[in-house]
Amino acid sequence: MEGLSIRLSDILSAEAVEALIDFLSNLERIAKAFSSSLDLLNTMRVGEARVQLAEVLKLEEKGRDLRTRLEELIVSSRLEPSLKEDLLNFVIKADAIGDHVKEAARELTILPILEIPVEIRNGIVELSKLSITALQQLISAAKKTMEGNNVKALEDIKLINKYEERADQVDLANRGLLLTLADKLRPVTMSILIHDLNKDLEESVDACQVAGEYLKLIILTWLA
Repeated sequence: MEGLSIRLSDILSAEAVEALIDFLSNLERIAKAFSSSLDLLNTMRVGEARVQLAEVLKLEEKGRDLRTRLEELIVSSRLEPSLKEDLLNFVIKADAIGDHVKEAARELTILPILEIPVEIRNGIVELSKLSITALQQLISAAKKTMEGNNVKALEDIKLINKYEERADQVDLANRGLLLTLADKLRPVTMSILIHDLNKDLEESVDACQVAGEYLKLIILTWLA
């Protein structure tokens, strides 16, 4: 098939490939649970939203074990030290996605979302959706490297860069709205919480972009 080349699954052990898939799938579940909680809060289904936020924290804790297992398999593998380093950097940056979403979930737990002006709330929702979309694109790219479809994987990584650029724009707009609508945000701690939530979501998209660049490095250096 056109575009097929060396597969990441040819380099990694079957156990490491399975561990990588589990690790990435858990990250996707974290992002989806957070987005679901935000949707539920927007429709005043607070109890259900709190269940989803608790699920985010539970999944992130599970992610730590999955990451440790994956790193152990990479370190113990018979690979070039430079390749091991590139793979570990990819895992570290991908794991940072879950860290940022976890922090956003903690902030959302204590933030009265319905008291946030709708303009800012819409921006937060958009950042949440961008985080999920960028992560799904990263997972798609990683799976394609396992199949040897590296050309398509590189196309996925290009799309992640576009999502990251959009997230920067939304982040900037949201911060501007925090200043413009400051009189509607009481107490002042609400502005701080919104800023932190906005920052964590934007940084989750940044982490997707950086992880994508490490994956691109692996493709071009080791799988070309």
